[in-house]
Amino acid sequence: MNEIVVGVDLSPSGGAALAWAAEEARATGQTLRAVHAVDVSPAFNMELGMGAAAVPMDAAAIDAAYRDPIAGIFEAIRPEANWHLRFSAGEPGPVLVAESDRAGLLVVGTKEHVGIGRLVSGSVSHYCINHAQRPVVAVPAVRDHGSDPQDHDHATTGAPAKA
Repeated sequence: MNEIVVGVDLSPSGGAALAWAAEEARATGQTLRAVHAVDVSPAFNMELGMGAAAVPMDAAAIDAAYRDPIAGIFEAIRPEANWHLRFSAGEPGPVLVAESDRAGLLVVGTKEHVGIGRLVSGSVSHYCINHAQRPVVAVPAVRDHGSDPQDHDHATTGAPAKA
């Protein structure tokens, strides 16, 4: 339970979540496990029985054009020796909840979509808040002063919401 698990992707909120989790891990002396869920087809998910499980993937087996940008974001936080980036196959919400099973904290970004976009693609952060068995911190993307407030799920204050 001395570990922080953070969901990471290429979105601004994914980067903000990773940065927040790295700062928290350094401040508290915890280890950090960044997890990127590779969402495979629903038919493949069902075939593997991956509804609520995280299936680790060998990073070397993932196309470099897909893997390298995620690895670059992880390297940008200057990871400590005991911090790791893990790729797992499955839907992001269930993967993050499963990956955080033995962690002390789960950190996720909040997506920048609203309205029909949220209905179509769902919200990983909401899934995690509703299903995780440990504390969840939802970190919004850092907003530009000139950005449209409708670009985000909610108004941001720069501080993450704890659930």
